[in-house]
Amino acid sequence: MAMSKKDLTDLIDKLSEKDIPYHIPYDDEPLTEDDLQAIREAKKEYLEGKTIKFEDILAELQS
Repeated sequence: MAMSKKDLTDLIDKLSEKDIPYHIPYDDEPLTEDDLQAIREAKKEYLEGKTIKFEDILAELQS
């Protein structure tokens, strides 16, 4: 279901102050070997040009 900017704004305006966190704690958990492997793979794909440009994603979402 598509949502207009106005619908989204109206939805946000309905949130009470207590529903909006003022502080999001820093994730201080150490990286696992799986995390590190995923980072290495993502960096390799980026360097090989195998990623999708943000502009392309945005254009697809807006069409």
